[in-house]
Formats: sequence, C-alpha cells, structure tokens
Amino acid sequence: MATIGRMSPTDYRAEFPVTREWAFLNHAAVAPLSRRAHDRILEWASDFANHGNVREAEWYREVETVRADSARLIGAAPDEIAFLKNTSEGLALVAEGLDLKPGDSVVTVAKEFPANVYPWLHLQSRGIEVRTVQPGERGRVALEDLAAAIDQSTRLLSISFVQYASGFRSDLAAIGQLCRDRKILFCVDAIQGLGVFPVDVGTMQIDFLAADGHKWLVSPEGAAIFYCRRELLDRLRPTSVGWKSVANYGVFSNIDFRFPPTAARFECGSLNVAGIVAMGSSLQLLHEVGIEEVERRVFAVTEELVQRLTAAGATVYSSRQPGEWSGIVSFEWPSGDSKRLKLGCLKRQVMISYRDGRLRASPHFYNNASDIDALLDALNAAGKSA
Repeated sequence: MATIGRMSPTDYRAEFPVTREWAFLNHAAVAPLSRRAHDRILEWASDFANHGNVREAEWYREVETVRADSARLIGAAPDEIAFLKNTSEGLALVAEGLDLKPGDSVVTVAKEFPANVYPWLHLQSRGIEVRTVQPGERGRVALEDLAAAIDQSTRLLSISFVQYASGFRSDLAAIGQLCRDRKILFCVDAIQGLGVFPVDVGTMQIDFLAADGHKWLVSPEGAAIFYCRRELLDRLRPTSVGWKSVANYGVFSNIDFRFPPTAARFECGSLNVAGIVAMGSSLQLLHEVGIEEVERRVFAVTEELVQRLTAAGATVYSSRQPGEWSGIVSFEWPSGDSKRLKLGCLKRQVMISYRDGRLRASPHFYNNASDIDALLDALNAAGKSA
C-alpha cells in the first residue's frame, strides 16, 4: 500500500497557510495561494501604495522572468508565451483567431469543461462543424475514437489534458502525433494537469495551450499562460488589439501598426502584474520541488486516498491506470446525498467539490494523511447526519 505518511521536515505544508485551518482537497476548483504568491501580492500592493508607478519598470522586468519560468514549465521558448486573463480567453483566441471556413470541422470531447466547449460551438453560426467524441468507461477518452472523428474537413482537435469531472488524463504525446499525422492543429486546455505533470509542447507536438494559474499552479485567478507555437504566430489572428499589441508599443506618439514577432502580440493592454508576479512565485516553488517530485507526491496521496475510500465502502470512479490517473479522485460515498455530503464536509473544515453527480477530491503535493483522515471523518459524520 502506497503511503504518504505524516508531516515531515521535507514537506512543504508550511508553504500553504490554508493547512492551519482546512483539509483542503479542492485544487481542481480554485486552489489556495501559496505563501510565496500571497507575499508577492502584498509586496506589489505595498510598493504601488507607497510609491505609485515609480518602480513599474522593475515589475515588468519581473513579468519577463515569469514568462521565462512559464516557458520552462512547458518546454517552450519565452517568445511563445503570452499572459492572458484565463484559460477561456486562450481557447477563445484560438477559436476566433484561426482562419476557419464554412465546411471545416473541429473535434473535441463530450462532457468537457465548458471553457473548451462554447468557443467551438460559437463557430457553428459560421458553418463550422463541431464533432464531440463520447468518453467511455470511467471517463476514458480513447485515441481510436478521436482518430475516427477526424476526416479531410478537420482542421483542429482541442482537448483537456485532464477531464475535470472524471479525472481521466489523456496521452498528449499520442494525440499530438495523431494530429501531426493527420495534418491538423492540436489545442490543449492544460489547466487540470499543468503543475502536476511534466509537459513538453515540442515532444507532445502541441500547437496551442492555455492554463489559468488558479488551480494546480496555486496562483491567483486572472493570470493565465497561453502558448502559441512560433511557426503559427502569423496564422493566429489577434482578436483583441490594443496599444500593447504592437512592436513599438512604448512609443505612444508614433502609430506604427506592426505586431511583434512574439506571442506578446496577444497581450492587448496593461497586464495583471500583481497576478503574474504572484504566479511567478508559485512557479518558482514548483520548480524548486521539481514537477517529477510533485507528480510522485500527488500519486502517493491520491493512491492512499483511493485505497482508504474503497476500504470505507466508497465507489471510486476515476481511473487509476498508469498514464490515466490524475490529481482528481471522483467517487460516490455509500450513504447520503452527494450534495449534502459536500456541504457537510465544508462545515467540518474539509473542502471538496461536487461534479457530475459525484464527489470530487483533488489533493496537491503538500496534502498528507491527516487531510485524508479529516475527509473520511467528515464523510462519516455527514453521512450519519444526512
């Protein structure tokens, strides 16, 4: 039996103040900030409160450091990274910015999170077909089903790295190879996997990737990483153009409408600097721990959680197969209504979610056995009082 043990000197629980009061097992929803992200926001706020924008140039230099750290996280180059507001904005940019024509088709998956549904459905009014592949047992998305949905009209496939309700993790490298073989573009909503699993956009042959920081990157909402493969920059039309979209954006008196040769062309105006530098602090933490070590710890904590849930009579829905498991554990408790159980856990300082008719726990690398104890105690108590 895999074990994560109790708190030890090598744990990073002190980096997450939420652990003082909560068993927080809800990183697939909105994660708590790391201490470093929290501190960096306060430093930014203090600086602007006391000095205004005197040091703004220094903060923007830090934004470029975060851009480099973001690129490192996914195996990209810094000039292929743009900072957007959220995952939805990145996916919408791809949907609206590509030169898709009537009769073209795009492929995605049924039961995706809506951020990866509505941008494509919006294209139907322009005569573009949207094909959805139905997931199978335990939410599994089969590569052969994706392949069967692609034909000569297909221009792009868009999929979530990890499915938000089932927790199923797709093999991005295999899908990327499929897309390359079929000569179509590959777009990834990475928000439910980035920060837990290694991602290499080159090896995985990903063309576009979007991920907000507020889940597994333990960063603020409103700051997202968007990746566009360098060779596709001129093919993806910016859908919002502003003063910062152009190459010489700092020269206000000279209107020179030329995009820079980088993904920064998609940043149309002033950035969420506080959110970005806070995300940078969390990225530094993740790089310090090492994504491979984060993955190992998340596997250990979810494995122990699954084993203890099963022993308690719960039915675990999420796949635990190699290459398919994720930080999301979707399950049904043997007694009580799932919605009421979720609220019962909340009253007992345990944070989980209710998704697609099931309970969903999503621990991160700093969670430990005491958090699982708290969850099981809360479920038992809530089940008896339901």
